[in-house]
Amino acid sequence: QVPIGRYIADFLAPAARLLVEVDGGYHQRRRAADGRRDRDLNRLGSRVLRLPASLVLAQPSQARALVAIALAAA
Repeated sequence: QVPIGRYIADFLAPAARLLVEVDGGYHQRRRAADGRRDRDLNRLGSRVLRLPASLVLAQPSQARALVAIALAAA
């Protein structure tokens, strides 16, 4: 985890300015708050990729592929 402004990001790829957030069930109830957080992080110059924890745990190769796509788009 990495502090970014007033937030804590799950993972950071600094050269690509990409934050990867792994969201569990808690985030289902926080969509509006997460949207504000993502906008704040975008204003700080970072892109945010949100991945469901269920995907990361059940299909890690697919999760890695999504991160690779986001990194290539940097």
